[in-house]
Amino acid sequence: MTQLTQKELMLLQDNINMCKETAQFLQGCVNMVTDPELKNICQDMLQDHQQDVRLLMEHITQTNLQ
Repeated sequence: MTQLTQKELMLLQDNINMCKETAQFLQGCVNMVTDPELKNICQDMLQDHQQDVRLLMEHITQTNLQ
């Protein structure tokens, strides 16, 4: 795989930042929500966004090391 272009890197970084912001919002929701079912949904969504951040960061690292 080739190295990322500057534009690709910027787009990935923007996506990482959006996922982090969404995860932060969802963490606030988890802390405030009292309904157990809704809390579980928010926690699942939070975990998904945290995983997305990890995967995007991993992609940047792996691509730029090759």
